[in-house]
Amino acid sequence: MTGRPLSTWIDHLRGRLPVALGVALLGAVARLSTPPPPARTADAIAGMLGDAIGGAVSPDDFVWEERGGFLSDALLGRRVLFLGVPRPPAGEPALGERGAGPAPAERGDERAPDGRGAADLYRARVRLTRSGRPVSLDGLRNLTDTPLGDDRNLVARGSRVAVTTSAFGVVQGITLLDLGGGAPGPRPLGERLRAALDGWLETGSADGASRTEIVFDTPPASARLDLVDEGLVMALGPEAVPAALNAGTGEVDTGGRDPFGARAHHLPRRAPSFLELAGPSAGRLLGPGAAAAVERLALAAGGAAAGVRAAPAAAYLTHGAASPEPAPEGWPSLWPPPQVEPAIQPPLPGEGEWVLVSPSQPRVLPGVEGDPQRPSSPFAATTVRPDPQREHVRVHLLAIDTRHVKFTLQAGFEAPRPTVGPHGTGQLPDAATLRGAIGLGVGARGPGAAPAGAGALGMVVGGRALVPPRDGAATIGVDLSGRPYFGAWPSGGDVARVPWALWQGPPAASPRDLRDGGGRRFPWALWQGPSLFEAASPAPALAALAGSPASPPAERAPAGAALSPGDGDDLVVERSALCMTDRGLVIHAWSGAADAAAMRAALERARCLAGVSLGRAPDPLGVAFLSRQADGGLSAERLAPEMSLAPPAHVAAASPGPFLYFESRSADGPPAPDLSLPGERVGWAADGGAQPPPAWSPAVYAASAVHLGAQVRLHAFAPDRFLFRLRAGSREISPRTAPKLDAEVPADERPRLMAAIGVGTGRRRGPRGLAVGGTVGLRFRGEGGLLLVRGGRVEIRPAGGVEVGPGTDATELPLTADDGRLRPEAREIGTMRRRSAACALDDGTLLVATTTFDSDEATTEALLDLGCARVVALDRGAHRNAFVHRAAGDPALQQAYEETALFAVGLAMPGRARRLTDAARP
Repeated sequence: MTGRPLSTWIDHLRGRLPVALGVALLGAVARLSTPPPPARTADAIAGMLGDAIGGAVSPDDFVWEERGGFLSDALLGRRVLFLGVPRPPAGEPALGERGAGPAPAERGDERAPDGRGAADLYRARVRLTRSGRPVSLDGLRNLTDTPLGDDRNLVARGSRVAVTTSAFGVVQGITLLDLGGGAPGPRPLGERLRAALDGWLETGSADGASRTEIVFDTPPASARLDLVDEGLVMALGPEAVPAALNAGTGEVDTGGRDPFGARAHHLPRRAPSFLELAGPSAGRLLGPGAAAAVERLALAAGGAAAGVRAAPAAAYLTHGAASPEPAPEGWPSLWPPPQVEPAIQPPLPGEGEWVLVSPSQPRVLPGVEGDPQRPSSPFAATTVRPDPQREHVRVHLLAIDTRHVKFTLQAGFEAPRPTVGPHGTGQLPDAATLRGAIGLGVGARGPGAAPAGAGALGMVVGGRALVPPRDGAATIGVDLSGRPYFGAWPSGGDVARVPWALWQGPPAASPRDLRDGGGRRFPWALWQGPSLFEAASPAPALAALAGSPASPPAERAPAGAALSPGDGDDLVVERSALCMTDRGLVIHAWSGAADAAAMRAALERARCLAGVSLGRAPDPLGVAFLSRQADGGLSAERLAPEMSLAPPAHVAAASPGPFLYFESRSADGPPAPDLSLPGERVGWAADGGAQPPPAWSPAVYAASAVHLGAQVRLHAFAPDRFLFRLRAGSREISPRTAPKLDAEVPADERPRLMAAIGVGTGRRRGPRGLAVGGTVGLRFRGEGGLLLVRGGRVEIRPAGGVEVGPGTDATELPLTADDGRLRPEAREIGTMRRRSAACALDDGTLLVATTTFDSDEATTEALLDLGCARVVALDRGAHRNAFVHRAAGDPALQQAYEETALFAVGLAMPGRARRLTDAARP
């Protein structure tokens, strides 16, 4: 007890009584001014849920989870699951108005058939009164977050919930969530804490959620779901084809009937690092601005620590210095790349000098034995110091010979966050040809990240767009043959065969059909990075392939080369990038501590033409060599030990983030020829003439076929292995005022002439048009077809409306087939003589058919059977005998002819990497 009298306490309380009454009055006014809680009806509760997401919820689209008891429901709230259609934020365009992706007519209306918008699956806590009347709502989480997908058919049983995701008129996937979190194995305390925090961020519960997704090779138009004790029961398509997901095995049982190619994959749960959780946690509690600030502080601290110590040089397992690949006299050597010019003098020992590298268990390239033109390894590495101001900054470069290596993209089971349909699997192929993997940045990831909407960077895997490509974004594309493309994604999706045509609408051909049928489908896979590297005034991509050994190397990218700005460019952290050179090779650049400017300088010195930043810390980056063992395990070695990429130990392991993996193009023997050789019953073989190097990859193939009783000889010329030149024959008659046309190819190209294909001569009266090197010698009439040579590449066009620009060769010819159909001109009967016809396939392969016949029907039909869409007869009008002459063949190849001829000048086989704009060439 104190010694103060009681009257003193009373006076103290009396003096503060007005303040207490005022606070109580304000509290009462505030409580009375709030709207009353919703009524105990389904419509009222749906309205409350819709208000929480700023959208709409149907009374039939929410289910209560199991009760937690009166105190739990009253104090914490009872959990509810519901499908809601959010409204776009103020100032953000509707889905159909966004710049990313195709127009609504091309990708389907974003609204469901019943007129509602695309819904997501949400979870929240609702506090209830004792009578069950809702009081308040908190803990809102979006469990699916697919802005382009419409979640439907919500079913729940116990802790499990399932929905279908539909878009573009079909069911893109089915998601089964176990909100009890599954049964994780024993974990250390720190890992359990990180997993609990990740689960709370994702689902509002420390238990998190276990996720299983079902995808389809051929998506059904509809699906109905039901949950039973044994698993998930499905009725797929209008015919209600039965299927079930077995809860015990995790596999889809279709009872032997599987028209949709249904398959399930379980997404692993992992415990993210505290650095990965710092940003999302700050974003959830304090907002997006705080998330970025927290991540930046963490990265800056790590970068400062790394910056005070010099990066150690990588310890490569080498085959010694990479001497130039042997090449025939007069031909350039393409491997390895030219030495990288040091930025700092004097250079360190070996700096900028390429050495052949391989994992500790190297595999000799198939067919290399006894072939001096075949390198022992398709990988070469070096180290450069690109910044004279910071000599401790080192960038490790890995050059990849794309003549032997193909690429494929894979999405992680966490990132990227798909805007429609299921996540990626994150798995490597179980293939003996697997050689390695390259880490890619994950971008926005985790439950605290920004929604995957109009600003998300695109990714396409296996022809299915997880996130639509964004206009103007830095892009790596891969076609079905594993050829990589680099550049900015064109506005309006101008690249041929955009991914929307591959899978997302009701498909004419499923991904399974495309894989089985092969072909050059672009882009079969695509990934977009944070920034783009483009050389300001690069030399043509094939310039290095046409010179002689004495020729100077192609100019490296000038000082104006740019790496487009991105967030955190000034941070000195781990970074990586991927680019292509003028030789078509791919170079991977990595540094453990560098800013964006240093990476830009390294790419410039490596003579890159176009490239993409792969990301920065905390993304797992680097490159690892992989080799499959007999038991399914993987021997994995990072190129540099400091790389943060964690290579898998088994082919069944899954990656949370996206990656680019690379394989040998052949398991045994030389790689398949890099050209289209269509025709199931056509026995293609390298013809007997001379071939451009290297000897292990022929560029001219020949075959025979019978059509209309005639023996037709077929020739296929590989794209990117020839520069084609059209030259006027000595019998061409042109007006006296017309300029003289070149009859021979330039002198420096004559040693590399590989073939001459006759196209005849013009008639004395009314000759067909002819232009050589942009000079028009005979006026174009705009009739029939047009054989056009631009940039050394042959195109077949309808005559008329095509401008003959500088350096362009062109001749008008009879159009004997168009749009894959025979035209009457092909059946016109004439003299029995030697005839030829030609076409160009989508990949640039030139096909020529030759036979002796009284019309052009036999040769045209032969080319149509090989998949040609447009065919021209090689006859300028004078009905001269056709010919295909080959170097080292019989009859001998000549420098000039009486007839106008199409000459093929050989090129050494280039690397297969190309600019993204090359995929759009007509």
